[in-house]
Amino acid sequence: MRSSYRDWAMPATVFLEPFENMSLRSFLPVLLVIAFLSGWTGCTDLSDYDRERVRDAMADSLLSVTESRNIRMHLIEDGKRLVSVYSPFAATYSREGRSETELRDSVHVTVMDENGDVETVVTSRSARYLGHESEFHFSDDVYVVTRDGRRLRTDYLEWSQQKRSVYTPDFVIIVTEADSITGYGLSGMDDLSSYRLTEVTGEFELDQSDR
Repeated sequence: MRSSYRDWAMPATVFLEPFENMSLRSFLPVLLVIAFLSGWTGCTDLSDYDRERVRDAMADSLLSVTESRNIRMHLIEDGKRLVSVYSPFAATYSREGRSETELRDSVHVTVMDENGDVETVVTSRSARYLGHESEFHFSDDVYVVTRDGRRLRTDYLEWSQQKRSVYTPDFVIIVTEADSITGYGLSGMDDLSSYRLTEVTGEFELDQSDR
């Protein structure tokens, strides 16, 4: 997943295209807190347990959830679209300036270079996008294809845009034009040009008919 955004100091701008069936649900248990406190008008103090309940409710009141269907999310740097994301369902959780987007029912991510050419395509059944960290956490039938023909299959994969790295503790299958390798504990560059496995379970050279 090599791209021109290698040295990003800040997360890229996130742009959402118009989507269907959007709903915004803001949880406001602070109203319950007010009702709860109103029952204590005859008391001069609250117990430690009650104070903890009030603090928890006030913290939850800062959480908002946005649900949407058929979303297309673009990560943009310097006016150029570098990553495009499509998913049938997304739920974005926001609190105190931090956001996390849950993608479900299939995820399709396309990574492009500065010229708009496709460098890497990632698909999975679900994923999470951590906006503050600029990270994708893909899960369930993750499949990666790079422009150089390298392919990766696993059930879980973390991709850091800023660090240009990928990581998974799970079982992986990596296939190139020359060979195939299986193992556990992958860490390496996001274009799979270099990587390391904590445990190698198999390595095979491919015949021309297998490529």
